[in-house]
Amino acid sequence: MKRLYPLLDLKSPEAVKVALSVGADPFSLPKWILERVRPLLGDEGLRKLLRRKNWVRLNTLKNNLQDILERLKKKGYSFRPDPEFSYLVEWISPQVSSLPEFREGILIPQDKSSVIVVKVLDPKPGERILEIGGAPGTKTSLIQQLTENRSYVISVDVSMKRVEVQRRLLQRWGVQNVDLVIADGSEFWITNADKILIDAPCTNSGTINVDPSIALRLTKTELLKLVNVQKRILRRALSLGVPVVYSTCSLFPDEGERQVEEFSRYLVKLTDDPLHQGYRKSKVWMKVMRTYPHLDYSEGFFISRIEPHMTR
Repeated sequence: MKRLYPLLDLKSPEAVKVALSVGADPFSLPKWILERVRPLLGDEGLRKLLRRKNWVRLNTLKNNLQDILERLKKKGYSFRPDPEFSYLVEWISPQVSSLPEFREGILIPQDKSSVIVVKVLDPKPGERILEIGGAPGTKTSLIQQLTENRSYVISVDVSMKRVEVQRRLLQRWGVQNVDLVIADGSEFWITNADKILIDAPCTNSGTINVDPSIALRLTKTELLKLVNVQKRILRRALSLGVPVVYSTCSLFPDEGERQVEEFSRYLVKLTDDPLHQGYRKSKVWMKVMRTYPHLDYSEGFFISRIEPHMTR
């Protein structure tokens, strides 16, 4: 991109417009990104890196699932139910954000990879769940949907602006039993939790199929800075001695496999599906899980579950 537009400021709004209008060629990614992901995804993965579907969750906190489905069909909306999650659909048309069901909080856009993260957490009624990096609340609301608002979530985020958005959305979605806390995820004061969900701040490189301009804005310096933040958050969470689900929306092993390798003996194996295990260049690849844009038509997520009380 810099070669084609040498005068373009890669962090400017104009750069975003150029990237979205021209489209992204995965093979012309910045060299430092290509060097990291090409050996892991392969050429086939790169060619199909921009695959995606529009995923929408049906919010059963607002109505029962069958009634929601009947309402959507009666209105002639086009969608396909997901075979794995009864409350998730691939949305085709019309545009979700234009619909009254969206404004009522019945339809919640949520990528399938994000749903899988909450599945791995496996929230139960009565549990006290600490969520780090909770805003804008999509995973928070799914935790409460799955437990019918009967778990208690303490959702921590460092951004006051994002937390205010989260507060409004949770109200619209019918979510209860959630306390919102503005705090640094590596310095939180909570000491009592049954489970912890870390949605760590990351490069968001896994969302390149949603916003191809991400590759223009990313720098190696930013990646290294985020890796250090993730490490501090993870170690603080593990100090509580309860199960921790650590996830990042990233294609980079630096933000995934490498972060959890030192906790290998505490990792819980998440899948036997070789297509969704981690990068094979890591010693923990069989214990962790990934979603891949070229395979799943979803964002690229790294997912792991660490149980520090385990002995092996």
